[in-house]
Amino acid sequence: MYLRQHIPLIIFLLTLFTVWGCSSDNSGSEGANIGKTEQAKRLDSASAPLYAAQNEARAQDFSVELVNGESFQLSDQKGKVVLMNIWATWCAPCREETPELVDLYSEYRDQGLVVLGVSIDEQGRSVVDPFMEKYEVNYPMVIDDGRIMDKYGPTMGIPTTYIIGKERNLRYFAVGAVTLKELKPRIEELLAE
Repeated sequence: MYLRQHIPLIIFLLTLFTVWGCSSDNSGSEGANIGKTEQAKRLDSASAPLYAAQNEARAQDFSVELVNGESFQLSDQKGKVVLMNIWATWCAPCREETPELVDLYSEYRDQGLVVLGVSIDEQGRSVVDPFMEKYEVNYPMVIDDGRIMDKYGPTMGIPTTYIIGKERNLRYFAVGAVTLKELKPRIEELLAE
């Protein structure tokens, strides 16, 4: 039963892994059109590539308690675009990416963007709270107890970003720090749908 629930996500991730492993484009330019998943046209060579989902893969639902004590359930976000960023305080690219996620959320939250930070720090709030204060994190944050990684992991590295469309379908995926320049047009496109 567990495996059957995750088949769409497993197919999506396997397709991504195949594309990632088969792509001969190491230049960081436009990426090859391989199979059902392709690297979106790169707008910023300093950014990790975003891979666009060509098949509809339903984002797996989860319910968690945020660090501010509020509850968050993915299925409650229908009609919004959700950028889920899996990260850790000890990860240098995560630290580089955080201010841009703060800016992205500030600019688009009133238009229907939800940024959800998913910390995998084993030390929990003792390291996440100071990080959030230092970087002035303004978006919802959860310290994952395994519920999210059970559905979206294991990842190939962190940060890992999933962008989920208004109908709760996975639309983009990236491993590595994604820049604001790379994210904004994709977010604007999904918000306009």
